[in-house]
Amino acid sequence: MYLCMVNSNYRHMEKLPESNSNRWPRPVQMRGETPRTGLLALRRGCRCIAFLAACCFGLTATAQNPSSYVPTKGEIVFSLYQSSEGKPIHTRPSNPFTSHRRANQFYIDLDNAQVMQTYDGLGISLTDASCWHLSQLPQARRDSLLRMVFTADGLNMSMIRLNCGSSDYATQPYNYDDHAGDERMRHFSIGRDAIYMIPVIREVQRLRPDIFTFSSMWSAPGWMKDSGLMYGGSLLDRWLPAFANYWASYLNAYRAAGVRVDAITVQNEPMTDQQGLSVATLVSAAQEAKLISRLLPDAFARYGLTPQIWMLDHDYDYADRVLQTLAAPGVLEHTGAVAWHPYTGNAREILAVRERYPDLKFHLTERGPAINERDVRDEKWWTDMVFDAFNCGCSSFSGWNLLLDENGTPNIGPFGCGGLVTVDSSTGALTPDCMWTVLRHIGPYVSRGARVLDITPTQAEHWVRMAGEKDAHMRKYNVLAFRNPDGSHVIVIGGGHYKWPRQVNVKYRDQYMTVQLPMGTWSLTTIVIPAAGDMAS
Repeated sequence: MYLCMVNSNYRHMEKLPESNSNRWPRPVQMRGETPRTGLLALRRGCRCIAFLAACCFGLTATAQNPSSYVPTKGEIVFSLYQSSEGKPIHTRPSNPFTSHRRANQFYIDLDNAQVMQTYDGLGISLTDASCWHLSQLPQARRDSLLRMVFTADGLNMSMIRLNCGSSDYATQPYNYDDHAGDERMRHFSIGRDAIYMIPVIREVQRLRPDIFTFSSMWSAPGWMKDSGLMYGGSLLDRWLPAFANYWASYLNAYRAAGVRVDAITVQNEPMTDQQGLSVATLVSAAQEAKLISRLLPDAFARYGLTPQIWMLDHDYDYADRVLQTLAAPGVLEHTGAVAWHPYTGNAREILAVRERYPDLKFHLTERGPAINERDVRDEKWWTDMVFDAFNCGCSSFSGWNLLLDENGTPNIGPFGCGGLVTVDSSTGALTPDCMWTVLRHIGPYVSRGARVLDITPTQAEHWVRMAGEKDAHMRKYNVLAFRNPDGSHVIVIGGGHYKWPRQVNVKYRDQYMTVQLPMGTWSLTTIVIPAAGDMAS
């Protein structure tokens, strides 16, 4: 298993000809080679690649004996997986389903659960920085890591986010047409992306042919902006048609290079230019409305392109802007979804948009670790972050960079983000962030097309009432429930640091089962119940 081995040397590299720095050289080419290997050392306790491998290969082992309880004839079959501090995900014994209900105790009622939005999957960002690191891994190690991220042997991620031009996580700032006034994109070229980005993206799409791919823009070429720079500034009205042509040229060029892009977000975080400290562009609601309603669809049609157009791609507390933009003529009919970020505001704020437009899809498109807040953004923190997004209407949750080094680089902006996986710049050791653990409890068990289920308000209130003021974080959003297309059910329960035993009941087909949550630690418990016809015989 190559994931348990480390390559002590990255392959030979040479300077990018268009770069003024040799800080992030490019590889001669992407190719496999036989790595020099050695056993991985443990890093950050069990958050090392050995733990990552144990999690994922453990899934294969548990799948061979899927029931944590051996039911007698006629009883409901189920599987229970649990992880907590120092204990990677594992099957554990549990009480069977019985007809006896415990009085005055919270329970998750699958029989009467309200059906909410469709689940589209989990995703991750293949930024320029992440693709650069991936391109440096020997072929066997890269293949193993990608399998653990994108197949059911690991996280089973089914979405990837790309960057149209550089994001703030890149080896250098760049765009595809720096010729001022070139509205028709005669000088447009994605040649730089062909060095290592497109090869990595194509590897992922070959590994996961059904993967959903969307792309976001951080900055238009500087000549389209009042600043004249990629760093900061506002998009100029007179260049809106050029902006639309730029997007269409990108999608067409990627299609020619063998990369399918299924959706775009018009502009990443259009309400900030990051004070000129990062590649960013201010785009007003009026400009976004013009782009969505006419300019982008027209530009795409000229190339025979039909991507979904997602609006906003910014924080929860910009729900008012979404409502304003959707009210403009022609916008709603061309909007495929609203993309949200959770950096500011609360997930409940997006419910105002859901109430007004109940059929409009939501996606959470960016959130990742921080290199200076790893102890804060622990498993409990990530549980609340992910559960909030789905329970407030999002159909997907996409993390930020897949792979960065221990310093959160390459990075051309001011932020200290980390990767879902960290590569040690000295040893090549791979270490997963604790975000991995939370996603691992969802991805392998929930299928695309599943429906998110809601628990009733009275049950949620009862849960909080039992928890008491000191444990007020134990609220409705610590439970996620899904119904898969095949009729099976998946429940994920996030537990806190309890000082006394805590139990949760599950009701299904008028039968009840009790789950014990660990004390003194965060915990995650996934319960998988096959379709109604699956009974012990």
